[in-house]
Amino acid sequence: MNMHTRIDLPQGVRHWTHDGSSLPDWVMSDVRGELSPNGTFLIKTPVGTARVHLGNVVIQHQGELWCRNAEEVPDLVAGLRAEELNNVTAIGPGKSAQFGTKSKSAAKKGFRAIVGAPPIIEWVAPRDLSVDPSYQRSIDNAASRRLIASIAASFDWRLFSSLIVSARPDGSRVIIDGQHRWAAAVRRGDLTHLPCCSFSYPTPEDEARMFITANRARKPMNRLDDFYAALAAADEDALEIHRLVTEAGLTVARSMAVNARKPGEISFTSSIAAGLRRHGEAVVSAALTSMAEAFDGESVAQGSSVFNALVLLFAEPPQGFDPDKLVPALRCVNSDGFRNIIRDLQGSEERAVALRIAIEAALQSDRQFLAAA
Repeated sequence: MNMHTRIDLPQGVRHWTHDGSSLPDWVMSDVRGELSPNGTFLIKTPVGTARVHLGNVVIQHQGELWCRNAEEVPDLVAGLRAEELNNVTAIGPGKSAQFGTKSKSAAKKGFRAIVGAPPIIEWVAPRDLSVDPSYQRSIDNAASRRLIASIAASFDWRLFSSLIVSARPDGSRVIIDGQHRWAAAVRRGDLTHLPCCSFSYPTPEDEARMFITANRARKPMNRLDDFYAALAAADEDALEIHRLVTEAGLTVARSMAVNARKPGEISFTSSIAAGLRRHGEAVVSAALTSMAEAFDGESVAQGSSVFNALVLLFAEPPQGFDPDKLVPALRCVNSDGFRNIIRDLQGSEERAVALRIAIEAALQSDRQFLAAA
């Protein structure tokens, strides 16, 4: 459907397609705020405030305005006709979201009433956004600067979720969530407007409380979440790690909880990635295969430290190193043994070196070498 396509509407229903021309009076009466520089504007609808973009169709039905993309108009019209002809009071799934009809039994049993009003979805110029330093986190640090530089350098709209902002009574827009994305947009300088979910809060204290709630409720991705997401996205590094782990007879765990770990499951994907970068596939494969054979049917205790120690061993094997003796040597070390060796050590490198020394000692002796540990 284009701007000039005839739209068949029920009797008494008006429509207007936003083609850049002047707004009809019946649309203007429900406009909220000023027209944006990009030609968009806000209107009041039965289900909240909506932004009208160029090409959108505004329809007036029973004194209320609706806004739809051109291709969505037939579905809206069909709903309006059904509403007129049948005077529907009981509606099916999805209709309440489309037409705003309320049902006394809408709230499911056990849920509290919805709090707050729906946001206004709007496009705001970066220069018209700000942060309140009284509660917002500082971005004047190395980690934030790296993140902002990364977002700015590889900006992708598909990764840019809407900013959460507070629309203050003085007309300012204060960022509650999305400060780094906003700073990256400012740094680029070529992004004229950013998508925002604008809420109204009584005071800055209420903004601060929402800032705390939003950040505490956010569950960060752990390394296993990140690995499986990368694997689903066919990331080359993740695919290589998965192949090496599988070929060794191991499995990458789905949970970070150690007590939920099954025999043969490992979680040290970051250590594997580092091993690949530093020493290559052959060394990593040998370390993983040795662990799989030594701990067959068992949970791998101190897996990351043991793996790092084996990588060091295969990368720079000692004189007279016999790989065939490695698995029996590892088997003579129980979980408590590995734990005792690295108990008071800090840092992955220090632990790896200590375990390598212990494993080398086990290779040179048929006796259990942890008696004094």
